[in-house]
Amino acid sequence: MPQTTHSTVVYAISEGVAHVEIDRGEKLNSLTREVFEDLVEAGLALKEAPEVKAVVLSGRGRAFSAGLDFTELAWIAEAGAATRSTSEEESDTDSGARSGAAVADAVEVGTRLGSARALAQKAVHIWSLVEVPVIAAVRGAALGGGMQIALGADMRVAGHDAKLSLMELRWGIIPDMCGTQLLPRLVGPAQAKKLIVTADTIGAEEALRIGLVEEIAEDPVARALDLAGRIAGGSRSALVWAKRLVDLSYESELSTGLDAEQEALAQLLGTEEQKQVVAERLAAMKARAKG
Repeated sequence: MPQTTHSTVVYAISEGVAHVEIDRGEKLNSLTREVFEDLVEAGLALKEAPEVKAVVLSGRGRAFSAGLDFTELAWIAEAGAATRSTSEEESDTDSGARSGAAVADAVEVGTRLGSARALAQKAVHIWSLVEVPVIAAVRGAALGGGMQIALGADMRVAGHDAKLSLMELRWGIIPDMCGTQLLPRLVGPAQAKKLIVTADTIGAEEALRIGLVEEIAEDPVARALDLAGRIAGGSRSALVWAKRLVDLSYESELSTGLDAEQEALAQLLGTEEQKQVVAERLAAMKARAKG
């Protein structure tokens, strides 16, 4: 079982399933710049791992993630204050350049990774760049940035104790880790606006009702690993195409998506991988018939 450990994130690969865990259980897996960097590094490594067919993303201990660590929130607030102070005190020419630099420091804007430039956004967006399905197992709190990381997965399994909230407006900011863009895709624009502007915390049942999570389980991590194991039994190439095509449906015209379906079919049919999957499927059907 290959295992890789960063200072705040650990992941192991077993039988085609990678299990990624935020490893700050004593801090309810609160998010720091280091966590963001480690999540991006782990995601990039798994993106290049041909043996991985499914990924489970969870937090160690009793919470998925309680959101941004207070030390990070204070730092961002100070950076914002410095930006405003600079723009008030300097000339118009100088203040534009200096305030822009301060803002860039505060939100970690850099080289684009996929569609994301800010570091915290990359920690969410990276999971859409991983070619295979990613399942978030949400146990306990998934608040603020924690909930946004869960939104970056392809599907979510919640525990009965799950508490989810985009609570950034309570702190005078907005969900800036892809939340304003990903949440409407799951629950619709009106429901997304309601959750964002009220900063309400909802439980697993309500999250399931509105489409924020796909399942509720007594042990969400065990259920997510079981689901990932079932997924990993299939053709990796077909899994990659399935995820890619569904994501394409949000970004392109119907004709583009339909053409892409036929391109996928042409590339999958008759390959050794597809023949093997068919053979295994037929053998399993025959065994059941005999039993």
